[in-house]
Amino acid sequence: MAENLLEKYEALVTDMANVYLNNMARELGIKYRDKSYTINPRLSEPQHTELKAKHKISSTEYSNLYSEFQKMEPTQHMQQAMEAFTASGGSVEIDPRYDEDTNTLDVSLQFCIKDRTLDRIEGLSPMEHVILQVTAMQQVDGALADAPADAPPPF
Repeated sequence: MAENLLEKYEALVTDMANVYLNNMARELGIKYRDKSYTINPRLSEPQHTELKAKHKISSTEYSNLYSEFQKMEPTQHMQQAMEAFTASGGSVEIDPRYDEDTNTLDVSLQFCIKDRTLDRIEGLSPMEHVILQVTAMQQVDGALADAPADAPPPF
């Protein structure tokens, strides 16, 4: 049921993911300045309201969808694609950059294979790329948390 619900509302899930990633970048920006900060990228009530209205979905269905969104994990397909990519000599580069103007820590991914740099891994769905992005941001959060309090960020 969960996968069907996520597939049924793919456009809403994509919008939800983009809001979540923006929230996470803002939260990581705070953590960049204060390593003891605990990030919380959940969507706010106004964000929920805006998404529900934009996609014309009932509150109950939206709540069920958001619950399933929060439980998303790497799919078996994604894991197999990543294993094949790395077995072919590919690597994923995580590039965190703090933006002083917006106080956000943006995290970009680049996929490198055989002297080529790619923006995406062919065959992965947009949601699988979101899962990769969230995973990278969680790794950056961990790196910030593990850094000594009096040391500059590790990147």
